[in-house]
Amino acid sequence: MRNGKGMIGKPIVAYDSGEEFKTIVDLIFDQEKNQLLGFLVDEGGWFSNALVLPLSKVRAIGADAVIVASRDTIDSASEFPEIQSILERDNILKGTRIMTVDGRDLGTMVDLYFDDTTGVIEGYEVSGGIFADAYSGRSFVPAPDTLKIGEDIAFVPSETADLMQEQVGGIRGAMNTASGKVQEMAQFTGEKAQEAAQFTGEKFQEATTFVGTSFTNAVVNPEEQEAFVLGKVAQETIETNDGIPLIREGQVVTQSHILAARTCHMTDNLYHVAGGSVKDRLGERLSGTVTGIGANIGIEQTQGRRVNKMIFMSEGSVVAVEGQIVTSRVIERAKTHHQEQALLEAVGLTTGDALRVTGSNVGQQVKDGAKGLWEQVKETATNLQEHGTQAIEDKRIKGALGRPVTRVILDRKDEVILNVGELITHQAIAISREADVLEVLLDSVYTEKPNLSLDDLRAPESGKAALN
Repeated sequence: MRNGKGMIGKPIVAYDSGEEFKTIVDLIFDQEKNQLLGFLVDEGGWFSNALVLPLSKVRAIGADAVIVASRDTIDSASEFPEIQSILERDNILKGTRIMTVDGRDLGTMVDLYFDDTTGVIEGYEVSGGIFADAYSGRSFVPAPDTLKIGEDIAFVPSETADLMQEQVGGIRGAMNTASGKVQEMAQFTGEKAQEAAQFTGEKFQEATTFVGTSFTNAVVNPEEQEAFVLGKVAQETIETNDGIPLIREGQVVTQSHILAARTCHMTDNLYHVAGGSVKDRLGERLSGTVTGIGANIGIEQTQGRRVNKMIFMSEGSVVAVEGQIVTSRVIERAKTHHQEQALLEAVGLTTGDALRVTGSNVGQQVKDGAKGLWEQVKETATNLQEHGTQAIEDKRIKGALGRPVTRVILDRKDEVILNVGELITHQAIAISREADVLEVLLDSVYTEKPNLSLDDLRAPESGKAALN
């Protein structure tokens, strides 16, 4: 959902050339259909000479620009009869008062909100009126099926006012039934947090089945680890495989330490000595899962409640408008954009409040969600472990190719794959892998600098090796 005011002045950019060539100056919408048709780009007298951009021609609406296929997308209003007809009416919305047909003043229109895909108008932001918020002086009028715009007044059905009244039931009604509810909700939330902590402790014991690096990276990705350690003090000394200190106890972790750890594949070691706790991070993720599950379950309790603050997405679209009464459409939009928790907070509810009222089997769903996260962590750790093992094997194979072996390599039928001194080839690697003796081969690589004589490298007679 987008607000009309935010579209005014937004530049239009052609996708094919990357050129910024026009600017939106107004919105064009059909009052009878409550439908945004497009955007006015150049007034040109407001009739056939006006340049317009139909909504159907828009590729994307971003936070900073509107993207179209090319400059040719902009055309004269005369090419779009439906749009030209709207322009000729010269209806101006801003500043128009909205009243119900039975005479109730809903306020003065200051903005409109529309679906940026379909163009459907969802409602109008108004100033003043009988439902104006005491703090902001604003309210939200949901778009009616019919809207009659006159010279000074826009009339809406009387039912529109009913849709603007906050429903007292739901969570608030439940909370007011007994003063002990607040304490009960707090206890409920604490129980779920305790369950998550207990689950974290139990599952962390299973982590011992994984290689340290893979499990650490599965819970805390390396980028997070590096961000955490910068500026921290090392609690102990860690050394590279060559015995060279990577960082000493008491040193402050700098970017140089981070780069060195990355090069030596020791980022997780640095994370641990700098005070990083995989267990705590896993607990945070599980707690986040509990909160997310709770918000997803309890979000239905927001329906009928008034939104107390705007909920924006990073690209500038709007999930809910201040003063708006939450409908099923708003709830679905919040779910689509993963803004359940934000919507709960915007109507003044906590996750614990919402969960208590639902009466659903939340405990089991929390456990199921935590188990799902744990399975995800285990799968990621296993994949990282297998990837690391494969990478090590690939590195060993590259180091072995072209080098002689120090022992006879036999397959399962005791047939010779390589004799002492013979060079390791790709074919020998493949045969050894198939015979399940690749590890034996890689453990038998001659790694000293070659100083063997030709006799040493010559294959022994009769297929037998002379063992030294």
